[in-house]
Amino acid sequence: MYLPEFLYCRPKTLQEACELLEKSKNGTAIAGGTDVLVEIKKGIRLNDELVSLGGIQELKLIKEENGTLCIGAGVKHNEVATSSLVKNNFYAISETALKIGTDQIRNTGTIGGNLCTGASCCDMAPVLIAFNASVEIASSKSKRIELLKDFFITHKKTLLEKAEIMTKIIIPGLPKGSGVSFLKFGLRDAASISVTSVAVYIKLDGNICADSNIVIGAVAPVPLISKNAINVLNGNPVNELVENSSGLISIGETAAKDSLPIDDIRGSAN
Repeated sequence: MYLPEFLYCRPKTLQEACELLEKSKNGTAIAGGTDVLVEIKKGIRLNDELVSLGGIQELKLIKEENGTLCIGAGVKHNEVATSSLVKNNFYAISETALKIGTDQIRNTGTIGGNLCTGASCCDMAPVLIAFNASVEIASSKSKRIELLKDFFITHKKTLLEKAEIMTKIIIPGLPKGSGVSFLKFGLRDAASISVTSVAVYIKLDGNICADSNIVIGAVAPVPLISKNAINVLNGNPVNELVENSSGLISIGETAAKDSLPIDDIRGSAN
């Protein structure tokens, strides 16, 4: 199976990219292309015009301002994983980026592309939602900011409208006494797509979990905040939440009840 013919545009500015998408009848933005090109080849997408974002420098920046981390949507996964700014202050994001695909994928695919595909199993979404991240979305006329937890509508559908481009991910710094962790289960160690994943934010008040966020991935049409599991977790002494403890089992079972899995190639719903 071969790629069909398409028109390829490589604008140098965000404004130019948005205007090209506005004028295009069936165009789409492309960053690393690790999802888009595969879907075009398989006939899942029918786009005959590709607007490359690879030449737009503002999409490739990683910077921190007043404790808030901004990652350009065009930053590649390995750039996220190896950034000292990310590793030193937002380690769970760096750790998650390292678990995506192979080195070839991580050197090509971008953090924005991973989110904009809207796949229920995208690995970056749960950990970024756990951090309460937002995304900036631009058109040729305006920019808006949306919470990432609201960005996903259903599997493969997001808030992005025609000729809109995600420009950056905005991650607030963690308050003192808090942290985020991400775990992923796949069918093999290398290059696996998530069968299920989870990211958890916890803020401590002494030994008590004063606040939390539990985000489960690949078990619903969109990355899902398990509100019932959060209610079970909050208020618990964390030193009692050890392996096989009744409290930890209850949190896990509650998160499982909140999920909406389906049977697919990666495993049964059960």
